[in-house]
Amino acid sequence: MNVERRHHVQVAGSGPVTLFFAHGFGCDQTMWRLVQPAYARRFRTVTFDLVGAGQSDLSAYDPQKYSSLKAYADDVLELISQFGQGPVMFVGHSVSAMIGLLANLKAPGHIAAHVMIGPSPCYVNDGDYNGGFERADINALLSAMDNNYLVWAGTMAPVLMGAPDRPELGAELASSFCRTDPDIARQFARVAFLSDHRAQLPRLMTPTLILQCSDDLIAPVSVGHYMHQVLPHGTLKIIHNTGHYPHLTAPGAITEAIDAFLTSQGLETQNASPSTRASEAQDLLDQAPCGLVQTDAQGLLRQANLTFCQWLGYTPGELVGQRKLQDLLTTGCRIFHQTHSLPLLQLQGSVSEVRVQMLCKDGQRLPMLLNVRRHAQQGGMADEYALFVAQDRDKYEKELVRARTELEAMVAHANELQAQASDRAMLAEQMVGIVSHDLRNPIAAMLMGAELLGKCGVTPRQSDVLARIVRAGDRANRLIANLLDLTQVRLGSGLSVSPAAMELHAAVAGAVQELSQVFPDSVLRHVQQGPSRCIADADRLVQLVGNLVSNAMAYGEPGAPVVVTSARENAFFSLSVQNQGLPIPADIMDGLFELMVRGCDQVNSGRSVGLGLFIVSEIAKAHGGRVSVTSTPEGVTTFSVVIPQAPDL
Repeated sequence: MNVERRHHVQVAGSGPVTLFFAHGFGCDQTMWRLVQPAYARRFRTVTFDLVGAGQSDLSAYDPQKYSSLKAYADDVLELISQFGQGPVMFVGHSVSAMIGLLANLKAPGHIAAHVMIGPSPCYVNDGDYNGGFERADINALLSAMDNNYLVWAGTMAPVLMGAPDRPELGAELASSFCRTDPDIARQFARVAFLSDHRAQLPRLMTPTLILQCSDDLIAPVSVGHYMHQVLPHGTLKIIHNTGHYPHLTAPGAITEAIDAFLTSQGLETQNASPSTRASEAQDLLDQAPCGLVQTDAQGLLRQANLTFCQWLGYTPGELVGQRKLQDLLTTGCRIFHQTHSLPLLQLQGSVSEVRVQMLCKDGQRLPMLLNVRRHAQQGGMADEYALFVAQDRDKYEKELVRARTELEAMVAHANELQAQASDRAMLAEQMVGIVSHDLRNPIAAMLMGAELLGKCGVTPRQSDVLARIVRAGDRANRLIANLLDLTQVRLGSGLSVSPAAMELHAAVAGAVQELSQVFPDSVLRHVQQGPSRCIADADRLVQLVGNLVSNAMAYGEPGAPVVVTSARENAFFSLSVQNQGLPIPADIMDGLFELMVRGCDQVNSGRSVGLGLFIVSEIAKAHGGRVSVTSTPEGVTTFSVVIPQAPDL
């Protein structure tokens, strides 16, 4: 069978030395695209696919023949015999480094130097030797490949590549794994991971450069140090890089190390010509981690580096001299480029950080950021662009927009719920006011009926029942008054009062007298201090006293006297109600005058709905005054209301 066809051999360049590039497991010769061009202008380069990989002839694959690496080594010797010219340097990645080793040992002299990238003579730990894996780890890896090779490939490729900031490389490796026939891949994996070539290393007398990544999941640095100690003519170079594929993730470091090794072995060309130096400069531009493009003033592409072409899926020949940059933009970006970027470029000579969408050859869109600078060249103006892939930024911005949209929807929903709750609360408060107002008539009728019955001849027992009915009606009236006041406070601007000249002591005395009939079993005293003349709403003060006395009766010690004090000073008057009983806990003292707050837990909660003290506070506020409470450890509790007055009243 034709060797060239069997291995899909590609020969490029010419020079005194031939460099053979051999790929690793699950890959093909395209993995050398960032390194091989740097040498094709100075040397003869040969890239090929191992049998069973890439575009090799799969009919040449024989499972029995390729059950060890020796068959691959025989293929390498055949390739060197047919395509090698002058000294041969064998550049092998991963398992191919051991294939090159076996080929050299079988036919010494055919290979003048080795470059081993991420090599490992044995992947399994053995005593003091650290190969990176226990045998159980290898078995688990091979088992995962057997169970579902495609899932294994998609999962492991990004991890092995080790370039999270360049996910396209992980995706490329996964695609390469998946293109490999699963049966061939599984057998090759067993051959590679279960082989042990440590015994052959001391026999290799050929100069060898060992390139080991500082963080490699497959081949740890300890393996590189081991090979450096065992190989008679080995040179170790640690590449500061993560992953097992530095020829893709750090090609500059690889070419720099290989160039130094070539020079040390006397294989580098001397006194490179200007054309060679220009080629090397072009190689540097092609390997740049950004797209570099030059256009004329009309946008026609004059130059485009390899990075830009590969990002969009074109060859340089399909773009340079054939397409305009604006033709590679989406419609919206093309319009923006014509109406914004180009006029701004004409005005100031440069534009920075313009976000665009580029059209790939397969129709996919690739978000990019571009910087452009215009300058004069012989023959006219030229625009030079630097373009950077912005997929992560684009994804982040879309996530921000999505999150903002969701937040706005949540805020709108919350506002709607709040409005609905406010409407329901308003309706409830209005209903409380309406019902409370409507209850006045039936209660008034009940009290009137009780009064009329009391004027008729009744027995003592009947008189007692009528008295209880009257007291219950009075309590209901006070509760209704509180509810109506609550509705007014909640729906209006506060409790309404009608201040007028009044006699403070007389009003309080009348209230105490009425309350004595409501609480016949309690002792209620009134203490008067100072003048009686003041300005206030008499009805509201009577209501205030009633609420404070009701509170004292509910929470005070049964049978203990309740003292109501009305006092007039020069600049204020005050009302206070004092009772005896359990002291008020300090932790609820500050909240006593808030809505729906009751006093001590020991008192039956059914005796108060928590409105009385709130209404007291609102009456005090409506008069410009304030309410306070003190409760001593001895059980003396005093509620006081102080309302300012004109001194000369």
